[in-house]
Amino acid sequence: MTMIRLEGVTKIFGPEGGAFEELERAWAEGVRELFSGGYREYLRHISPRREGSRRVKALDRVDLLIRHGETMSVIGPTGCGKTTLLKVIAGLLIPDEGTVYYDGVDMRSVPPRDRGIGMVFQNYVLYPHLSSRENLAFFFRIRGRDEEIPERVRVVSEIMGLGFEELLGRMPKDLSAGERQRVAVGRCIIRDPKIFLFDEPLSNLDAKLRAQTRVELKRLLKRFSITSVYVTHDQTEAIALADRLAVMNEGRIEQVGTYAEIYNRPVNVFVAGFVGTPSMNFFRCVVEEGLLRHEAFSLPIPRLRRPPRPGQEVILGMRPEHISIGEGPLRAQVEMVQHLVSQQAQLVYARVGRSPCVAKVGADVRVRAGDIVPLRFEEDRLHLFDAKTEKRLP
Repeated sequence: MTMIRLEGVTKIFGPEGGAFEELERAWAEGVRELFSGGYREYLRHISPRREGSRRVKALDRVDLLIRHGETMSVIGPTGCGKTTLLKVIAGLLIPDEGTVYYDGVDMRSVPPRDRGIGMVFQNYVLYPHLSSRENLAFFFRIRGRDEEIPERVRVVSEIMGLGFEELLGRMPKDLSAGERQRVAVGRCIIRDPKIFLFDEPLSNLDAKLRAQTRVELKRLLKRFSITSVYVTHDQTEAIALADRLAVMNEGRIEQVGTYAEIYNRPVNVFVAGFVGTPSMNFFRCVVEEGLLRHEAFSLPIPRLRRPPRPGQEVILGMRPEHISIGEGPLRAQVEMVQHLVSQQAQLVYARVGRSPCVAKVGADVRVRAGDIVPLRFEEDRLHLFDAKTEKRLP
């Protein structure tokens, strides 16, 4: 098992960043061994995203510790730097500042082929002219270790479970999306890596297949206990697979912790709004006479180590499941009701004054669009953030 540590890692892309030369250098060092597909396919996956002639700070002094044997899931909106972070860890991109360590060893001079990495990508990237068996064997074939291939393939087939052996004689074009991803995961495992790196590997699968593959991946991660980094935009996926989450925004790590830690005590408004489905409700308030005053309601200030000062503007956050309908001092006008049949619940979209509000209530609550309903916040579940800094009030 390997511990990964990033210290002050910064990566900037721009018109004069020398990105293509960096790609050529990585290719020459044997990055092709991490991929299957052609050189053009490789460039498509590894080329940094440009935004015209503007310099983009894809990673901004990132500090992150991934412990021995844990699965760290990196989540965040599109363009926040998740995939760039993964590529820097792999050595496919070289940071402009900062250092990546494996077990305390600086990796700057270690090429990707020597880092013991197994990678799985969103688009599978299998060699189209090779059978599934030969895709698995490729790593050993190019090293002249052909004698290991039969036993390695047998072991991986056993690990990957029922039906995998049937895929070995087929070409990638004859496989479904889920089957291609199974082969891609098998190719990752057969290398016996020290680190697993996953870049949104399930995003091209339909909902049912994604759920099935998620279970299979969880079983494999638990079996191997290999240090893993899993990049995804799907929070359900991240929660199911990861031991801890790292939430990214605009190239920075905003918060690291278990899902429960992040969900219950988000460090700022961004994390509070990003983690959780549906998102947290926010209401801008002013502190007056010991109360949080909104245009449509007033609430007592919760007990804090450092209470907000009189006149301070704050943002009150409230999770949808901590709002009750049918009782309480607040009033809301219902705009839409969405039934969640499988959860025996419903989402009630309403307005409290001019502020939008979503409540998640039981299926037995009778409410229709156009109703004006009483509303109650669970006051011990309030979250308070400074309106200027958007940081959580302690």
